[in-house]
Amino acid sequence: MSELQHSYEDNSCQEQKDKPLESTSKSCSVYSMVENAENSAAVFPEVIISMKTDTKSYQPVNFGKLTKGMPPKGLWEYPNQLSEEMRSIISSWAQSPQVDVKGNSEVLAAENACDPYKVRGKLSWADIGTYGLSAEVSWMSVGKKQLEYASGALRRFITLVEQLAKVNPIQLSCNEKLAFWINLYNALIMHAYLAYGVPRSDLKLFSLMQKAAYTVGGHSFSAAAIEYVILKMKPPVHRPQIALLLALHKLKVSEELRKSAIDTCEPLVAFALSTGMYSSPAVRIYKGNRVREELQEAQHDFIRASVGLSSKGRLLVPKMLHCFAKSFVDDAKLAVWISHYLPPQQAAFVEQCISQRRQSLLGSRNCGILPFDSRFRYLFLPDQLSL
Repeated sequence: MSELQHSYEDNSCQEQKDKPLESTSKSCSVYSMVENAENSAAVFPEVIISMKTDTKSYQPVNFGKLTKGMPPKGLWEYPNQLSEEMRSIISSWAQSPQVDVKGNSEVLAAENACDPYKVRGKLSWADIGTYGLSAEVSWMSVGKKQLEYASGALRRFITLVEQLAKVNPIQLSCNEKLAFWINLYNALIMHAYLAYGVPRSDLKLFSLMQKAAYTVGGHSFSAAAIEYVILKMKPPVHRPQIALLLALHKLKVSEELRKSAIDTCEPLVAFALSTGMYSSPAVRIYKGNRVREELQEAQHDFIRASVGLSSKGRLLVPKMLHCFAKSFVDDAKLAVWISHYLPPQQAAFVEQCISQRRQSLLGSRNCGILPFDSRFRYLFLPDQLSL
């Protein structure tokens, strides 16, 4: 555990395609992150982004154009709007029955269709819902043509971060707290990656999450504290090394953390937090007055986009979703449970495939579990969805 006490160094970062983001700082507080990013001109580096514009391919878009104007300096009086703006700016800177694909073209897609969770052997849905509108960031690099934009975006972001110190999260309602901390967590993780680089292991990620912190209301809140104390998330079973590190390295819980925490655990937050990995859910902005409905939408959207079928009719389920579902249903009923979150046509097709496998004496192997993929990749959903 001694390595967790060492500073996060640049040699723990993932190699970038252009120029690595470097740091020799021994602290990952908001000020050191901002200073490091400003010196390297890397808070909002040039990024390669893809956005689906039809059912066949992703098209590149200019992410810099998504940034909003300078927010008012009194935004600290509206904590939820502040966290929403932070998330918005920081993200503006990847012999059994055979399934007849051609005969079910209304449900299943062709091989070259858009699928943000595509893996070998997985048949994709023709319609993946909201995730079909997502923008994908699969790598980052520093580019000269982005320096002017990065400078302006950095100034806007620093203004927002400074206002966090005046926010009193204790006074927020339950739903406002939930939305505020979700947005702040996603912004903090992205900010840490942009300033220090992407960790190459769960050990390095856990170390970074302990050190990356924002000052809110005069108190420091690390990413780890926000996830596991404020939002009361359980250790991630689908990532056993992180779960082990949490068990071995107990987080210190101050009185301020307790007062700022949500009242009860909300399991659906699992579909809202992103650590920027291929298997992570997409990032979106959560509103205090709609956060419960938005979390339910996030669950439905993730299931619809990430679940698929094999050519032999097995339901392919991400490990994260499988671990989440274990709290509600056993494996024998997993396929039926998942089908409840799919559109009627897809749900009926899944049930048809399960029925065929039962007839072929393969009913006990209806589902295949897809391992968690920790490669760097962010998916961003539009701020305003109109589906």
